[in-house]
This record gives sequence, C-alpha cells and structure tokens, in this order.
Amino acid sequence: MRRRFSIWQRTILFISLVWGLGVSASWGQSITVNNDLSFGDVFPGIPKSIAKTTPGSAAEFLISGTAGSEVSLDFTLPTYMNFGGYNMQLVFRDTDCALDSSAAPDQTDPGADNLDPWHTITYRLGSNGLTVWLGGTVVPRLNQRQGSYTALIVLTVAYTGN
Repeated sequence: MRRRFSIWQRTILFISLVWGLGVSASWGQSITVNNDLSFGDVFPGIPKSIAKTTPGSAAEFLISGTAGSEVSLDFTLPTYMNFGGYNMQLVFRDTDCALDSSAAPDQTDPGADNLDPWHTITYRLGSNGLTVWLGGTVVPRLNQRQGSYTALIVLTVAYTGN
C-alpha cells in the first residue's frame, strides 16, 4: 500500500521599493502584495507548477506611483524552500513573469508576457500602476519530508528617472 500525504508550501514575499539617484519619492508610491505564490498540496516525487496566469496561486504585486514613470524590477529568487532543516527545490524559468500596466489588468492575458524574472525588467507605470505576476515550479524528492515549506522572494523596484 502506497503511503499518501501532502506537503504544503507557500512563499513569503518581501518587497523593497528603492528610489533612484536624483529621484525624489512622493507619498503616493508603494508596492502591495495581492497574492503569495502558493503551491497548495504537493506530493513526494511529483513536481508542481503554478503558471503566472493562475489567479489565486501565482504571486501578484501591485506597484503604484506616478503614471508614465519608468521603473526597473529586480527579483531575488530562491532555489529552495525550507522547513526546519529540510529543503525542497524551487525553479523559476525565464518565462515565469508577466505584467500589465493597463487600466484593467488581466492576469490571463497580460500586456507583457513571458518575461525573465532572473534579469532586470524595465517598464512604465500606467494610470493604475503596474501589476506583476510570478509563477514557479516546486520539485519535491521521492522521500520529501512532510511540512509547511517557505521561501523568501524579494522584489526590488527602482525609479529610473526616465
């Protein structure tokens, strides 16, 4: 009889907003985490992917500020999730990011799709800011220990001054 159990994970998102040199910050600028990247139940030996277009599971950030301002986005992405002393591999592909600066952002059909979260992304804020989505894949081992695995994703946003 095969033993079945689930491994639950989530990511903890850490956001930093950086103002570029020579650019003064105004009070209306912020980043909001609308959704954590959540894999839900995962089973040993079976990789699970969350697409950036999956509402409620993909990470979602809202960057607000002055419409038309150019910003750069830099992710610091983990390669493992942790639970106690145990690790589980976490993979981000070069197409796992999407964003939309339209007045009505659509996660299932974003304005800019298949972006590489491993490299700097430069984009302009729209009238309602900029919505960013991030997906990923978790790769549990066959003997993966059950638990609530977490990892830290850092998104740094900087005004470019352009």
